[in-house]
Amino acid sequence: MNSFSNALSGVDAALNSQGGAATTSGMTRLANASRYVKLAAVVTAFSVAGCSSSSSGSSSGSGDDTTCKTGKEAAFANPAGTPLALPAGVSVDGEITGDIDAACPAKNVLENGGDVLLVCVTLKNTTAADVMLTLPAGLTFIAKDPATMNGIILHDHAAKVPANGVVHLYFRPFSLNRACMPGGKEDRFTLGNVVSDPRLREVISLAATKRIDGDAGAYALGQMIWDITDENGITDEHRALLKNAADL
Repeated sequence: MNSFSNALSGVDAALNSQGGAATTSGMTRLANASRYVKLAAVVTAFSVAGCSSSSSGSSSGSGDDTTCKTGKEAAFANPAGTPLALPAGVSVDGEITGDIDAACPAKNVLENGGDVLLVCVTLKNTTAADVMLTLPAGLTFIAKDPATMNGIILHDHAAKVPANGVVHLYFRPFSLNRACMPGGKEDRFTLGNVVSDPRLREVISLAATKRIDGDAGAYALGQMIWDITDENGITDEHRALLKNAADL
């Protein structure tokens, strides 16, 4: 894995110009490599023995494949759950975008699950009073491009939307679809459900006391999600990794 990761140092540098410093997890580097194929068309293959990001043995980001959310991953094309109810007077302003440069400063990332997806959400308040709200753990971001990964956040995040104003919220959510392409500036998203899948709710419960900052905890949690969406289930290996990761 080291030789593969080292060969991608130039890829990391190019991608970091959009979203800040990349994590060092194998999942992030594999998916970033896949995104580099999509954007620059200079890397022709990246499937290396032993570099799988999941226990099932396949690698992330298989290409511009609009069928990547079908078959065994169909349940995660638009995961079941409860729609997010925003408070009266608050709505999404414009599009939810992967182009964080326009409004969401990289230093203000609320949850850093990795660099495979960047999501900037702008909320608008049309009332004369500040509104406090929570974007809950389990909230999903559904990519409009069927070949792009959907995202999920694993912590609750409180936000204040100022009276007659807007707030910009920047996330690096976790990926739900290992076989799909990572996101880019051109991607657009909609707010999906707050997931009800009991396996994902277990991951959310395990994440509640753990730091999520592009670190070992984020890596372990990302692996758990892919274990679930690949229909293999959470492995003891990834439980052990998370147990040893930093607490809040």
